[in-house]
Amino acid sequence: MAAKRGEARERILDSAEALIMRKGADAVSIDAVAADAGSAKGLVHYHFKTKQGLMSAVAERVTAARKAKWRAAFDAASAQDVVAQTWILLTEESTNGTVRAWQSLVGIGDRLTDDMARKLRAEFAEGLCEALTSMLGEKLELTPTIPETEIALLLEAVVDGMEFQLASGADAEALEGAYAAAWLSILSLTRPSF
Repeated sequence: MAAKRGEARERILDSAEALIMRKGADAVSIDAVAADAGSAKGLVHYHFKTKQGLMSAVAERVTAARKAKWRAAFDAASAQDVVAQTWILLTEESTNGTVRAWQSLVGIGDRLTDDMARKLRAEFAEGLCEALTSMLGEKLELTPTIPETEIALLLEAVVDGMEFQLASGADAEALEGAYAAAWLSILSLTRPSF
C-alpha cells in the first residue's frame, strides 16, 4: 500500500511539474494537477496539504534536477567543453520550460515562502560553486583571486540573465558570444595554482 501511495505522489508531482513548465505556477491549480495525474483532488491535498505545499515540492524537485544537470555539464573534459555544455544546457532549459518553472516558482515571493525561495536559490548557487571550484582546481589548476562563492554568484547571475533573455526570444547566436565573454571574465578572476 505504501508503494502505491508513493507512486501516486510521484505521478502528481510529475503532472504538476509538467503543467508548471508549460504554463507557469500561477496558471496551475490543484484541480488541473489532479485531472492531469488522473487522481482525485483529495489525493493531491492528502500528499501536499495545500497548493503551496505542492509548489514547494515541485520547486525542490526542479532545483535538484537543475543542480544535477549543471554538475554533469561541469564534469566535461576541458574548460571549453564546460562552456559548450553549459551553453547547451542554458538553451535547453530556456526552451523546455525549466526556466518558466524556475522563475515562476522561486522568483515570486507569493508562490513560495521567501525563506523557501532563498533556500532553493542558495542550493543552486552552492551547486554551481562546488562544480566551479572543482573545475578550476582539478582541471585547470587555477586558484580564484576572490572568494569562490563570489565567483559562483557571478556565474549564477550570468546563467539567470542568459536564460531569461533566451526564454524571452533574444538572439541565441549573439548571446552565445556574450556567454563566452562572461566566462572569460570569470576566468580572469583566477591565477595559476603553482
